Amino acid sequence: MPREKGVKDMKQISSVILVAALAMALVAGNARAQINSTPPALQGQKSFHLYSVPGVIANGPLSTFFACTNVTSASIRVGVELFGPPGGAAFNDPSAASLDIPPGGTFIFGTGGAVGISVDSTLGGYVSKGSARILATESKGIICSAFLADPGNAPPTSMADLTIVKKTKQKGE
Repeated sequence: MPREKGVKDMKQISSVILVAALAMALVAGNARAQINSTPPALQGQKSFHLYSVPGVIANGPLSTFFACTNVTSASIRVGVELFGPPGGAAFNDPSAASLDIPPGGTFIFGTGGAVGISVDSTLGGYVSKGSARILATESKGIICSAFLADPGNAPPTSMADLTIVKKTKQKGE
């Protein structure tokens, strides 16, 4: 009799450990946001993934800048989330760096400051070849461009446009 009770107790303990391990794996999996995951809230407000930008660089001689304009008659909160080359978790907190863009207003988000570009929100982080997603609290009404530039000269001695993709759909898909 005691041996059967011991086996039953071990089975229950094993079951509890298995359930706990699965729960921890599920939580850890949800914590690793990716460019195609559910967007995080911006200052407590639901956000929408508007655009994706491949080719983000922030490494000293080059920085990435995102210029976003609000084309509506109401303020919209906008944030930019950076991802590194292997994907996985974001490099920054898009909520902390998000801004309310007023009607008709244009703000610039940058991976760092720049001598010749007035950056409204610094995203931080070192990225050799990453990506970003532009988030907003409205699904429409924000238009953006993205570019690489030399942050140390005014005007920048080098600049290049980056492709912006609607959510995760490349033109032609």
